Amino acid sequence: MLSRPEHLYVADPGHGTTAVLNVRTGQWVWLDEDTRRIWEAALAGGCALPALIDSVTARGFDPAQTTVAVETIVDGLRANGLLEDAPVPQQTRRRWRVILCR
Repeated sequence: MLSRPEHLYVADPGHGTTAVLNVRTGQWVWLDEDTRRIWEAALAGGCALPALIDSVTARGFDPAQTTVAVETIVDGLRANGLLEDAPVPQQTRRRWRVILCR
């Protein structure tokens, strides 16, 4: 599962563009509408990315090319620090034992 790093500032200057500032590096990344949709789907997790790919291929685009394009964009988002692996939640040890009395 992927998550959005906390050190990002996101702005919507309009005209179908999203500006993302990586506060740690000072680097700005500009996203068009399609890249923003892919970024949001990657953050949503689960079946959001496959559903996005299905919606694009339903409009007549080649499924293999669409999948490669989406994977390339996700890799680019990771490389620019806009996506990171979400930490795996630690399992907590139970401190209480349930005893059933009959």
